[in-house]
Amino acid sequence: MKNKTYITGHKNPDTDSICSAIALAELKNKMGEDSEAIRLGNLNRETEFVLNYFKVNKPRLKTSIKPQIRDIDYDAAYCVNPNLSMASAMDLIQKNNINSLPVVDDDDNLIGIVSLSNIASSYMEIWDDSIIGRSNTSFENILDVLRGKILYLPEVPRKFSGKMAVKAIKNQDLIKEGDIVIVGDDVNDQESVIKKKVSLLILTISSKLDDNLIELAKENNVAVISTGLSTFMVARILPQAVPIGYVMTKDNLVVFHKDDLIDDVREIMAQSRFRSYPVLDNKNKVIGNISRYHLISNLKKKITLVDHNEKNQSIEDLDSAEIVQIVDHHRVANISTTSPIYFRNEPVGSTATIISKMFFENGIKPSRQIAGLLCAAIISDTLLFRSPTSTETDKYVLNKMKKIAAIDVDSFAMEMFKAGTSLEGQKPEELLKSDVKNFFIEGVNVRVCQIFTMDLESTSTVEKDLKDTMENFLENSDTETFVLMITDIFKEVSEVIIVGNFKDAIAKKFESEIYNDKFISEGLLSRKKQLIPKISSAISEELS
Repeated sequence: MKNKTYITGHKNPDTDSICSAIALAELKNKMGEDSEAIRLGNLNRETEFVLNYFKVNKPRLKTSIKPQIRDIDYDAAYCVNPNLSMASAMDLIQKNNINSLPVVDDDDNLIGIVSLSNIASSYMEIWDDSIIGRSNTSFENILDVLRGKILYLPEVPRKFSGKMAVKAIKNQDLIKEGDIVIVGDDVNDQESVIKKKVSLLILTISSKLDDNLIELAKENNVAVISTGLSTFMVARILPQAVPIGYVMTKDNLVVFHKDDLIDDVREIMAQSRFRSYPVLDNKNKVIGNISRYHLISNLKKKITLVDHNEKNQSIEDLDSAEIVQIVDHHRVANISTTSPIYFRNEPVGSTATIISKMFFENGIKPSRQIAGLLCAAIISDTLLFRSPTSTETDKYVLNKMKKIAAIDVDSFAMEMFKAGTSLEGQKPEELLKSDVKNFFIEGVNVRVCQIFTMDLESTSTVEKDLKDTMENFLENSDTETFVLMITDIFKEVSEVIIVGNFKDAIAKKFESEIYNDKFISEGLLSRKKQLIPKISSAISEELS
């Protein structure tokens, strides 16, 4: 299996989650570790702004971490043209120790598969003597399999419309125009065959053609080749010039794509009889071959988690992967591993701060784009140091990274927050998915979403729709409590809307009273450090 590590943040990713994954992937790759940043959900507007600002492509979306064909070392593809002779195909199969060859058209699209069994079956089949013409065999194929030498080739050769024949008897009526005729060194036989206007005269045992017969061949438009093979060998080998397009399997092809899950591949292989199968890319071009032996080992993808360590916040089938590292700044939760891993957890305002320190510690300078992403993540998660989660370490790291990124922090932060807090054109469903996490507290499923704004009053027109959407979500899920935190970045105040259970208990923890399912809390900025601990405390006390 390919030794690649996938680096991902949590579901419903925010700027810190995405940027930290991208930055850590660059660090790992610069250290010689094959790594790829991925994402588990759609980007919010703030993160899209950041990636566009620094001209960085968004990570590939993955909904499963189960092993795919792309994760294993499948065989290289030996794609061939349908005009290739069976003899050449057999040679390729034997030299490369493979079982089949994908057959592609001029645009590299798969049109068939020629296998060892296809060729073997053709040898067993009793073909009639018109097989060369019927299979549209090319002159080049015949010349190649007979290892022949051209004595004369017309500008416009005749089609191989007749049968194969050996001139060994005197009955001239058996030779017809358009036939392919095998002749030895008998001059009279050579002359009589040419006069019949055959399509091809094959001279065996390196026989030659007199000059006067060359002229006769030109007059009758007859192609002539000479081969060192005997008459018996020519007659035996000539059918191997038939193109593979005539014998290949064209219908009910079993193919796989590089993103197909290995579990699905195993199941399909178990129901088919082929020994190898083509692998196609996203454009349906053949990129390799896969066989059963590629699937023998117990495959697991390697994954590094950033900005989270709770199983319910990660990819659905996390148990199918091997967690090799976690880099986070949240509470230690319910992730478990089968073996020791690198776990780095620091009480700072942003995972990007930790990733930045890892660059410094390894003496590796990030690219300008990555430095910019790290700056953006720190600014986003600390709300430009307005959040109580902010530390002096965050400020120190941002001060170093902004020089590499060549940005003015204040003006960039204003642009980023403006882009991220715009509610224009956004539906309630989109807003409630932009930055949301699920927490299991004392067995209670709590969903917490945070929306940032630069003007809290501007959100009043969408509050009813937001609350209706939250209530609808509770009705159709196992979530008991849905909490929405609308945070005014500059006034440093949040409005908290709660639907479901524990409304009064949560509001009480903030020394507030719930009114129309909401309350206002001055200084409430951090979901992680301020909101979640009080929600946990409120639920624990209520249940006890």
